[in-house]
Amino acid sequence: MPSKPSTRIAEPLLGGPEGIHLASAGAQFRRGQAYIFAAVLGLTTFLALALQGPCLSSDYEQPSASARMCAGPLSTAFLGHTNPEEALGRSQGGVAGLSAIDARFVQLLKLMTDEVSVFMAIVLVLNVLAFAALGVALLVLARERAWLIAAFASPVILFTLGSTLDPVALALSVWAMALFVGSPPIASRPWLAGVLLGIAIFVNPLALLVLLALSLAGRHPAQRLRPTDPRMMLAAATITSAIILVIDTSAVDRVVHWLSDAVDGGSFASILVMARLGTAEVWAPVWIIAGAGVIAAVTISLHMVRRSGLDPAVASCLLIGGCLLLAPGLMPWDSLWVPPFLVLAVRRWWVLAIWALAETAFAIAIQLGDVAGIEPDKGLDPVFVALLTLLRLLTLIAVVICAGENLYRRRVRGRLITVEPPRRGHDVDATDDGGSDDGGSGDGGSDEGDGGSGDDADVADSTVSGRGHRNST
Repeated sequence: MPSKPSTRIAEPLLGGPEGIHLASAGAQFRRGQAYIFAAVLGLTTFLALALQGPCLSSDYEQPSASARMCAGPLSTAFLGHTNPEEALGRSQGGVAGLSAIDARFVQLLKLMTDEVSVFMAIVLVLNVLAFAALGVALLVLARERAWLIAAFASPVILFTLGSTLDPVALALSVWAMALFVGSPPIASRPWLAGVLLGIAIFVNPLALLVLLALSLAGRHPAQRLRPTDPRMMLAAATITSAIILVIDTSAVDRVVHWLSDAVDGGSFASILVMARLGTAEVWAPVWIIAGAGVIAAVTISLHMVRRSGLDPAVASCLLIGGCLLLAPGLMPWDSLWVPPFLVLAVRRWWVLAIWALAETAFAIAIQLGDVAGIEPDKGLDPVFVALLTLLRLLTLIAVVICAGENLYRRRVRGRLITVEPPRRGHDVDATDDGGSDDGGSGDGGSDEGDGGSGDDADVADSTVSGRGHRNST
């Protein structure tokens, strides 16, 4: 039996090692690709703005706002309303149900204007800028940009542009990841990443899971990413959170209120409430404990396998997906946190397509369910809302499973460990094995071109770097 693989034996006949003729895309291709993706994201946000247009002219009156798919927590809280009590499986909502920064934002703008259309126009401008910043961060962070189309054309953007300030928190979190790993041409700034995450936490606590993922993957990154000490990031996030808590002492009270009003649409708990199997007050603590248990289990699992290398985007996708799976509430602005990390972690078109379809169906169903809560003869029956919710949760399970398959693969661009060039006289097979690892060309301050296939580009770069040694021997 030969001691070498058949492909290695046939290398001279095949024209050299696998990937030797591949090269990374040039700057012109990457620039054109970025322009195309920016146009797609711009078209998606334009459609989202068009969806909000009728509600701006009607001052977000119910139930027409829900029927037009443009109602959200911010507009509801600004008008002093709450979610319809007859809508089964929904939380009370209102100002008390907002996050700390969302609530302060509403209260501040109420001092400036009483017009909900003016208020929502400001919200829309902020979220459009946030989505633009998110798009730039993903272009910088992604190794393979082709998959970003699923995030830039995500239907979740259509239904969440005017809901909450979650786009701002999500943009801060993704930029924090890019700053932490040092995606070229950005230098690594762990302290700034901590500040951004400390702010994002008070918009949506899911930013805590991004902080946790970066902490786990910092010292043990996937493949050839350079390790980063997360202690500076953790310290900056702690200080930032402490400052916000001192400024806004109501944050703790909001957490206490959420514990009693946590059940909301899109979750297993809401399905049980819609089936009249208990009340929201009974199921809220059960599913909060279950969600915390999933987070603990995923964290322990990641900690146990961290020495094999963790990709921060994949770890974030696993933590966020696992948390949302058993969370007491999973509204569209919560699932907005899934697509950016999903397109970085998973490279299966059918998973991305099914998730987009499930999100679209649920976002429409939950709004029509609110219409039925106000006018029972209109809207969508709770049975159909529960069915679409269940299908969406099953899709989320598939998303988590597919993300787990890529746990040890590097999906983000960042600073690479410098690899010494092979010395003359070393074993050729050892050189080939080391050069074909999923890394870059060995350049510590840069990464591969991301216009084409990042993995193939890495193999090509590393093979070319060792070609001189093979010729000389």
